[in-house]
Parts: sequence; structure tokens; C-alpha cells
Amino acid sequence: MPEADGKGNNHYLVVTLGPDDFALDAGLVRELVRPPRLTRVPGAPPTLAGLANLRGTALPVLDLRRIVRPDREPATEPTRVVVAEAGEPVGLMVDRVVSFSSGTASAEPGGARGFGQHSVANGSGSARVLDLPTLVAAAFPRRSKVADASVRSARVEAAGETGAERIALVSFIAAGRSYALPLERVAEVLALPPDVVPVPRAGNAALGVAALRGGVLPLLSLPALLGHAAPPTSPDGRVVVARLRGAEIGLVVDALGPILRLAPDAIDPVPSALSRGGATAVDAICRVDAAGALVSVLSADRLLEGTTVTASSARSTDSKPANGQTECATEQVVVFDIAGESYGVPVGMVREVLRVPETMTRLPRSSDLIVGAIDVRGTVLAVVDQRRRFGLPPGEANARRRIVVLEAGGVTAGLLVDGVSRMFGIDADAIRPVPDFSGDALNGVGSVATLIDGSLLPIVDAPALLFGTERSLRAATKRAAGRTTETNPTG
Repeated sequence: MPEADGKGNNHYLVVTLGPDDFALDAGLVRELVRPPRLTRVPGAPPTLAGLANLRGTALPVLDLRRIVRPDREPATEPTRVVVAEAGEPVGLMVDRVVSFSSGTASAEPGGARGFGQHSVANGSGSARVLDLPTLVAAAFPRRSKVADASVRSARVEAAGETGAERIALVSFIAAGRSYALPLERVAEVLALPPDVVPVPRAGNAALGVAALRGGVLPLLSLPALLGHAAPPTSPDGRVVVARLRGAEIGLVVDALGPILRLAPDAIDPVPSALSRGGATAVDAICRVDAAGALVSVLSADRLLEGTTVTASSARSTDSKPANGQTECATEQVVVFDIAGESYGVPVGMVREVLRVPETMTRLPRSSDLIVGAIDVRGTVLAVVDQRRRFGLPPGEANARRRIVVLEAGGVTAGLLVDGVSRMFGIDADAIRPVPDFSGDALNGVGSVATLIDGSLLPIVDAPALLFGTERSLRAATKRAAGRTTETNPTG
């Protein structure tokens, strides 16, 4: 904060932080807002309260009370958030706003870095001036170049892997059989909606319609559509929103299977002997593993042949935006839950989603991050407790928990999460990098998406997360080995 020359007054916003008043240069203040809904950034320092949606932009909200008084817990809830400039826009939590005032600033000999002394001209007392850019820079050191370089290297390796020619399929179970659709034909995967309105005389496969973001989504039982007896609805049931006939149709399946990425030579056309007498709803047969597991790939063009199903044009994928512009690219993400918060991870990094087995093999001398190891089709996979990875206490075992298997940069790991809720596409224009206030570059959250309802969804950077997890495990193993040496000295 430059020192005033005494020839005129500067303008300040005076705020209360605990028992004292502080002043901010009014020229840095953009606006005042009430405390917004916040999205937590895992691994961030406590001074970063979270991210808020400010007119479509992810705004980092800093707890100014914790920055100014790191040794004290805030006694009350904040009443205002000051949106200000500190190298980039930030929100500042304060107890309350006192006034806009004029006064002169003078240097305080021996004062702490980021503070000065401000004498309010109206006689209401004095408030210490905050040099906001200096305070914020001291509280949130930028990520180290070494960490960033390591993460970039992991991303390059991951890009090289995913760039190989592979065919991506979304698999699911219907009537006890495995089927799949090409990933580009799947708009999203949802939990079964609570309210389904039946449509009279719509056919055996038609379950009804459900509301979805301002449109009407027709729901079909995939087992019935394929000529099987439709099983009773189960908690594992999902709605695969598929792009069929230029519109979106909800296919109700028994359960979601893994996301498959197969080499072209693992996918064979339907044998001609099976397709005699007419076209079949199956386009191809794919071989998933060496054990001979087969999955039938459905034909998105022929699946509805013989039905009279139509879909709302409002959700048609062929429709153009009203302004005449072309649709922007979308990023498909799988959404998982941790401690009541939702996080997305790009589908391209997800190998599969597994149920949590009743027992997992405990690895000797392993870190607390590792809850055990499981056998996935002959491969031993370490399972990381994502709650602990985010610095949270472990959760309780329940039927919703899942293991999300990520693969990137040559590293594969299973993440134990509280649940997997859905898969859907996000407009690429709605995704922005996370502001650089999150501390550790390896905490795994690399970007944030603004959703249609105004909420924010942190997007996990899988290469960074896996690299950071691997580094944490090495460090924890080294510490454990050191404790063992101290306990059992040799010589």
C-alpha cells in the first residue's frame, strides 16, 4: 500500500474482523455480496473457504479473518463477502462492513508485512490498513515449479496413452446380460427418477416419461425392448440417456457396468448366421478380457425399430441453439461423492466403477491412505481411501460406496468414494481452471464446471491426483520404514 502524501484523503472500506476494524483500499473493491453457497476445494488451506459462482465465474472465497488472525478461530458467521482485486478477483469473508471512509495512510514502523496504519478522518477512530495483495500472496504461495512440471509430465504421458486408437463403450446389465453403447451415443447416466408418469397404451417397453431440465424424457425398459422379461426395479437401476433417432431416450437398465476401451481388433461384427431373416439390434460383439467375457454392442440406429417412441424436440441433439451458433464441445464426466460434496472426473480416465467387496487384502506396512488391495481380473489393484486423500476422516461402510478405477500416466489405482451418482456431458465453455489458491498442485482438482443450475462441480485432474497419491504413498512408506528402524535398531 503506497504511503499517502498528506495532500489529500484516500478512500477505504472499513470492515470488522473479530474485535478490531481494518481498512481496504476502496479502489480494489468491486462489490459487496451476502455469503454465497461455497464449493470446497479438497487439500486447500483453511484460509480458502471455497469457490462461489459469481455470474458464471468460479470465484475463490478467502476467509480474511483467518488470514489476518491465523491463530484464532472466527467467533461468528460472516455477514458479508467483499469482492476485491488481489492480483485476480477474490471474495473476502468479513464479520461485517462498517463504512466507506476517507483518511490518510502512514507507514507503521516495524509493522507486520501486509499491514499499515490508517487514521479515519471522520473521528470514528482508527483502523489498520490491509495491503491486500501482499497478505494474499503471503497466505497462498503459488504452486512450486517442480510440482507443476511433474504434473505436466504425468498429463503428457496420460495424453499419449489415451491418444492410442481405442473404441470407448459404456456397458450396462439388462436382464442379467451385458450390453454396451458407443460412448458418443450416451449423453448421460442418471439414477432412476422418483416420479415417472406412465403413458397409456405406449407399449410393453414404455415405462413413462420423466422431467429432465425443462424437457420430457421418455423412459424405456431395455430388457423389454430386447424381448426379455423386465426384472423388478432395483436400487442399482440406472437410466442410460442415449442419443437415438436424433433425440434423447432414457433406457432403464439393471445396473451400470464398466466403461470399456477396446482395441478395434477386439470388436467383431455380428456373425451373419445370427442376422439372417432381418436386422438385429446388436451391431457387434466385443471380447472384454482373456477369460472370454463377451459384451453385445447395441445398434443405436436399429434399437427402436418396430416401436413408436418419439422424444421431446426440446432435448433433441440435432436442434441448434436459438442464436444460430453451433453447439460447443462437451466433456463427459463421471460424478462421485465425498463427504456430501460432488466431484467429476473425465470419462477418458475412468477404467471402470466397481462395487466394494466384502473383504480387501490388507497390505503390510502400507499407508493409512491404502484401505487394501483387490483382484480385478487377475490384476492386483491398490485401493486408496479418497476421503483420507482429501484430508477427511474415513466414512462408514454402506451399500452406496464404490471403487472408481482411474488410469493415467502409466499409474492405475482404485479410489474408494462414498458413491457414484451419474455420468453426463458438460459444455467445454463452462469449464474453467481452478484459481491458483488451492495450495498443493497435486490435490487433484484442476478445474471447475459451472452447471446449468448454477452450482459448481470441481473436476478432478486424474494424472495430478494419481501422481500426488503415488507421491504421498511413497512418503508414507518411507516414514513407516523410518519408524520401524527406530523401534528395532540394528548393530
